[in-house]
Amino acid sequence: MSSNKFEGEISTLFGNLKSLRSLNLSNNMLTGCIPSSLGNLTELESLDLSQNNLSGEIPQQLKQLMFLASFNVSYNKLTGPIPQGNQFSAFESSSFEGNPGLCGDLLFKKCGDLEPSSLPPSAFEENDDLESMFKLDWKFVLVGFVSGLVVGVALGDMVIIRRHGWLVKMQCKRRRRRRYQRNLLLL
Repeated sequence: MSSNKFEGEISTLFGNLKSLRSLNLSNNMLTGCIPSSLGNLTELESLDLSQNNLSGEIPQQLKQLMFLASFNVSYNKLTGPIPQGNQFSAFESSSFEGNPGLCGDLLFKKCGDLEPSSLPPSAFEENDDLESMFKLDWKFVLVGFVSGLVVGVALGDMVIIRRHGWLVKMQCKRRRRRRYQRNLLLL
């Protein structure tokens, strides 16, 4: 899915694709943070998120990807320490270049005594993910509402036109019955 001019945030739903082995979203216009749910892709061997506008830190959950042999987040706006340990020590520094806010052993910019945070994503990050899903759901609701309205008006118009003749016949029958009943009473 590289070079498709995709915009917006990376969906957390990618984390549900458990058997995914390669994910290439490079050369798009993606924004926001790298979702920590990508850490659920335990079969992932290659992840390329380079040349986007991603920001925030590289999630520590990505250290769980034991089969990850290729990783590239170069030329984004990422900040903070590069996760340490596991396969992250095997990646080349070029995988992280073009992110002036990143620091770590693989780069010239060292983080000092900063320890990578092992805390789960903040409530703010989770809120952003929910907010983007909420916006997406509203688009579907709006499309469904508009199409339902169009179909409803068209069907309603057809029913009214057909039923109009039926209603006229029913009213005529009622009037005849009433006249007939009045005539019987008069006799």
